[in-house]
Amino acid sequence: MGWFSRRKRTDAGAVVSDREANRADLKALEEFVTTRRGVEAFVEPATSVTQTTLLLVASDGEWTRKRVASGKVAADFARKHHMPIYDANRVGYPQRMRDYNQRVAAERRVSSPPAPQRTGLSPSQFAALMVLETVAGVEPLGKDPSRDELERVWKTARAAAHPDRRGGDRTDWDKVEAAARALDLQ
Repeated sequence: MGWFSRRKRTDAGAVVSDREANRADLKALEEFVTTRRGVEAFVEPATSVTQTTLLLVASDGEWTRKRVASGKVAADFARKHHMPIYDANRVGYPQRMRDYNQRVAAERRVSSPPAPQRTGLSPSQFAALMVLETVAGVEPLGKDPSRDELERVWKTARAAAHPDRRGGDRTDWDKVEAAARALDLQ
């Protein structure tokens, strides 16, 4: 019986706890390449925390990063789209990417609109939902999540934080349970 067989191990033996690369990641990379000019690829090797990722940087510095199954998949992707590919550990990141990040940050400081409010939740319920989303490691829900969506995130968060499971944390478990009470899920 393989209790921990669902957890992926790297060559060094460290447990990679993030999700696997999937077709949606490759589709997002394809969309980025086809809608931007002068795109270059940078492969970021797997670490003890994340899988191999492919960073695409456009000529204006706009960038996106997605998981890929391996360095070979990244190289095949770059070859298919006729773009140069670099090892990010060897060459670093281009200056235009840093400049783009600074421009975006400056624009946010100048015109920072108020944070969007979720209409169906009170501020305390919204905070509880954010706790569940963080512990579960899922994308934020829409403005007015359904009961089924809330329960799905709650169950995912419970599974991730359960203290009897490997990687579980009693503190996170207590936060998840308090959030569930605030959202009236128990």
